[in-house]
Amino acid sequence: MSDAHPDIPDELHVLAGEYVLGALDAAEMRAVRERAAGDPRLAAAIAAWEQRLAPLAAAVAPEPPPAALWSRIAAATAPVEAAEPLHAPAERLVPPAHPPRPAARPRRVWPWQLATAASLALAAGLAAFVFLPHGGGGAHEMAALSPPNAAAPGFVAAAEEDGSVVLTALAPQKVPAGRDMELWILPPGRTAPASLGPLPADGRRLVLPAMPVPGTQIMVSLEPKGGSKTGAPTGPVLYAGSFGPPSL
Repeated sequence: MSDAHPDIPDELHVLAGEYVLGALDAAEMRAVRERAAGDPRLAAAIAAWEQRLAPLAAAVAPEPPPAALWSRIAAATAPVEAAEPLHAPAERLVPPAHPPRPAARPRRVWPWQLATAASLALAAGLAAFVFLPHGGGGAHEMAALSPPNAAAPGFVAAAEEDGSVVLTALAPQKVPAGRDMELWILPPGRTAPASLGPLPADGRRLVLPAMPVPGTQIMVSLEPKGGSKTGAPTGPVLYAGSFGPPSL
């Protein structure tokens, strides 16, 4: 809730979040702008969302569009005439030959279907990542890595068909002196995670033997400097998530 307008209902916060995220169509965006001009509570909720998402926008470095982009756009809208090597054993980074049948994926929930402002906060983090430049031909599997019992992700990971995985920090990560974050992967059907090595605070790019399958877990633990000496996580798990198809 806004301190200046403590009486803003949740539905206005959700509408403001949808507006700032661009989740509405053109007519709905115009209607929200017109309504906000005469509704101080909606205007305050929009301002709060813009302030909340500003650090995510600042994290995206400007990137010029490809030279051929405008020609492709013009062609599409014209009138129609009549990585890094890994040291973990490859067999530990891919599922067994016959992994257990994954549970049915929940129905996709679009931002405008979310019921609370808290849910929109998670959607905001994921939406910000979708537009982060990470090279390649687009993500085939994505994962949001969140702290235990928290909604907002700290890292997001995108896996491409060639096995390239890019992890990007959505916020500055503070690592205690003498410690390192370490990245782990656990494909479906495996009982022990495999280390992918230390994880810098701003993320990293690495190459797996194959693209992670949906349901592959990826975790970040806090370990001694240089990483775990046992081959298994020894410190607390700071972030965790599972790969799945992009949803935005």
